[in-house]
Amino acid sequence: MTPRRRDHPTPFDEAVRRVEEMALDRRPGDQMPPERELAEQLAVSRLTVREALRSLAARGLIELSQGRRAVVREPSSAVLAGYFSVSMHREPHSLLELLAIRRALEGLSASAAARSATRTGIDLLEATLGRMSSAAQRLDAAQPGSAEATASLEDYVTADVAFHGTLAVVSGNSLLAQLLEGLADALGQAFRESVRGHQARGGAHAAVVQQHRVVVEAVRRTDPAAAAAAMDRHLTETASDLRAATDV
Repeated sequence: MTPRRRDHPTPFDEAVRRVEEMALDRRPGDQMPPERELAEQLAVSRLTVREALRSLAARGLIELSQGRRAVVREPSSAVLAGYFSVSMHREPHSLLELLAIRRALEGLSASAAARSATRTGIDLLEATLGRMSSAAQRLDAAQPGSAEATASLEDYVTADVAFHGTLAVVSGNSLLAQLLEGLADALGQAFRESVRGHQARGGAHAAVVQQHRVVVEAVRRTDPAAAAAAMDRHLTETASDLRAATDV
């Protein structure tokens, strides 16, 4: 027997919708009304209000503390991060799907950064690139499987993730920066696989650092088209590395 589709929202659905509206009308750090007051306003039980608050907390809109009123949270990419992290673990082919997303986002990130980067922003990119270069040199020189190789890999991946996140921040697009922040854990997983594939292809990681350096130079010259093209070339090489990793 096919279950009947609900044509009208339940009291819980309506409570979630209205409490969400209240949260969005407030600033981060503001308190929500007490449960009793919310129950009276919405004409529902306190239990329904409590479940509605928990639903919004799970989505990262508010923060709940025992014995205290709910507080509106700063926008967070935590939910997005969790989704992508789980997907990376469960679906190996999602590495290349993530790369397709990155082509769109990071081409925009690079070109926007070239339009709006400040001296401080370029210095931040240079600093992350310097850390990445140092780690790449150690990684290329380390004996495979050694403790030094493992430590260098983590330093390299951390710096690589930081570079792409910093580029998004430098772009001046706060939503884009939030998206890249939400992808950080998934990017870390993808970058480790990319390193594995790059090694399988016999490549040196210093060459990958150079691909990033070309992006920074285009940003420094305020050349959006060149920055986007450099990022696209880098991601094309990354695609080859990821395919090589799946064949290892």
